[in-house]
Amino acid sequence: MSKIFLIAWITFKDSIRNKALYGIFFFGLVLFAANIIVTGMFSWEMGKVAVDVGLSVVSIAGLVTIFFLSINLVSNDLDKKTIYLILSRPVSKFQYILGKYTGLGLIILLSSSVLGACAALSVKVATCNVKAYIPLHFSWPTFFLGLTFLTLSLLVVLAIALLWVSMTTHPFTAVLLSLFSYFIGQNVENVKNIITTSKMFAENPMLIRVTECVSWVFPNLAAFDLKTTAAYGLAVDAAYLMWVAAYGLSYIGVCLIMTVLIFQRRELA
Repeated sequence: MSKIFLIAWITFKDSIRNKALYGIFFFGLVLFAANIIVTGMFSWEMGKVAVDVGLSVVSIAGLVTIFFLSINLVSNDLDKKTIYLILSRPVSKFQYILGKYTGLGLIILLSSSVLGACAALSVKVATCNVKAYIPLHFSWPTFFLGLTFLTLSLLVVLAIALLWVSMTTHPFTAVLLSLFSYFIGQNVENVKNIITTSKMFAENPMLIRVTECVSWVFPNLAAFDLKTTAAYGLAVDAAYLMWVAAYGLSYIGVCLIMTVLIFQRRELA
């Protein structure tokens, strides 16, 4: 475990030193400032708009971190042969993958914490003088619950991105496949519901089977989206949230196991 934490700490420090991370944070802060301005343009449901924009910015910043920072850090280890220096020591590929994921996951947690605090501040500032437009049952605990599950969804995407990195030979391909997986994960549940309930597709069992298979392979990222719940302060089902959390952690575990198995068979020369 100490070797995993050591690799995680080195990965975390390398990510912190990367100037791209500061660019992402700056981009997020600019968008939060824009959130205050944009919210003021709405004459109705200003609280909902502020929450939606705030959490969306956290999500965008996290995705940019995964697609353009995390993937490149792992790919650079392979391209520049830095991985040989690590694996030449008593470190297994299993420990390397787990350490990399842990370190990059810490970056995602840091990004979500800092930008989540900025999101909360932007919501507070945007709605401080328009309390009449804040949803009646809005609560900060629900807001931070939405932020927590949003972060969990980003950790799921990170696990998928590492899986694609282990399978491909170029970071650009890994980025494209990760974007593709994210797009499917965000929409697969809605598409599945439309196809299985619509009479238009009732006579096409093959399409229904394919859709069901896709829904099993790719994660249902829409299940982690609690922006509407957070914006309106809707009641949350504890059992549902526990199921979603278990689903997300299980999916991360499966992706990491597959990544390790593929990485162990991969020729690094």
